Amino acid sequence: MSFSVDINECERDPLLCRGGICMNTDGSFECICPPGHELTSEGNTCIDINECSLSDNLCRNGRCVNVIGTYQCACDSGFQATLDRQGCVDIDECTISNGGCDTHCSNSEGSYECSCSEGYALMPDKRSCADIDECEDNPDICDGGQCTNIPGEYRCLCFDGFMASLDMKTCIDVNECDLNPNICLHGECENTKGSFICHCQLGYFVKKGTTGCTDIDECEIGAHNCDMHASCINVPGSFKCKCRTGWLGDGLKCNDLDECATEEHKCNLNANCVNTPGSYRCACREGFNGDGFSCSDVDECADNVNLCENGQCLNAPGGYRCECEMGFNPTEDSKACQGECPEF
Repeated sequence: MSFSVDINECERDPLLCRGGICMNTDGSFECICPPGHELTSEGNTCIDINECSLSDNLCRNGRCVNVIGTYQCACDSGFQATLDRQGCVDIDECTISNGGCDTHCSNSEGSYECSCSEGYALMPDKRSCADIDECEDNPDICDGGQCTNIPGEYRCLCFDGFMASLDMKTCIDVNECDLNPNICLHGECENTKGSFICHCQLGYFVKKGTTGCTDIDECEIGAHNCDMHASCINVPGSFKCKCRTGWLGDGLKCNDLDECATEEHKCNLNANCVNTPGSYRCACREGFNGDGFSCSDVDECADNVNLCENGQCLNAPGGYRCECEMGFNPTEDSKACQGECPEF
């Protein structure tokens, strides 16, 4: 009967399993390598595994660095290593003093970006924000008004004929024609940018310094065709002609009215009517005194005591007659007395 005794190779050769742990087994031994190591083909030595050469997917956003028994990641800018140093994660720069940005910080993978509020521009340092002067950059931005720059924005102060939009960033033309249908009374309203034009009807014009249509006084400016013996009467949008007293016609042509012939006069019954251009005059008949409109009898007997020699003077309306003494006879016109036997 024979007996076999196991040899403990690990005790016999302490250099077995260099870089690992030697475990004796029946009739042999086994090398147990630490993590990140592998046995050589001879099976008696543990050597480091270069994980970086085994996979291209290690250390995304970084560089793989092999170390004894493992590997570590050297991360790119904007990334930091995980706690086990075997991965790279994004650094959120915005959580650290807002990334140094004046206003807005936007994180992105491996980086970040500063941005400004509306009305501000990012400066060359990519961090600071400065107010944009919209008025200077675009002189026509408030077309129809005056641009006033304020921090971060601007305001439009609109001229007459324009109104500001709700955000006060635009000047909108006011349609005066729609706003006031009677603005061009006696005319047609045409809206224009910032104003309006009145196209007036015949007989009206736009007076300087006023709005709307003003009546043309054709009589005042002599723009009429009334007869020289007519009066011009201005009416809205036109004029009328009326012959003056003493003239007849439509006003455009006037003919003299013969008041004497038509008996449209006021002469006294004891006066003669004399027609004149556009009028008439009255002249008291012989034997009467007055202005023709009022005529009174002349008492010739009282005015001249020498009348009716050899007789008596008797006054009569418009004249006189002689009552002759005996032996005298009145003349044919009864205005003198003559002897019955005329002298030869």
